Amino acid sequence: MSFSENMTYNDSDDQNDFKNLTIEKQNILLDWCDLIGKTTTINEKHTSYGLKHIFEKSQSGFYISNGTFKGAMLKLGYKYKQCHPSSPNWFFNISEKGVKFLLNQNRIKR
Repeated sequence: MSFSENMTYNDSDDQNDFKNLTIEKQNILLDWCDLIGKTTTINEKHTSYGLKHIFEKSQSGFYISNGTFKGAMLKLGYKYKQCHPSSPNWFFNISEKGVKFLLNQNRIKR
């Protein structure tokens, strides 16, 4: 069975879920995502799913879905590439330095 023929992404992967956050939570998430920083190339070391977990563990973090995270990144103008045709996860044009900064800032262990 192929993914596209017989399965759909679950509801927690809808980028429009970002709009369901309160304005305060939207701003917290956008500010955090903006700290990562953009590059000209797609970084394939971190997926949307992994980044959402880093956010959730941050000092200002809270639970969000993968789709909510992707919606925030799109709103900020990050470019993306799907990890694999059957995966809901994305890679973004993010700075590796930015990810390391956020990990160190919050002393998050991976």
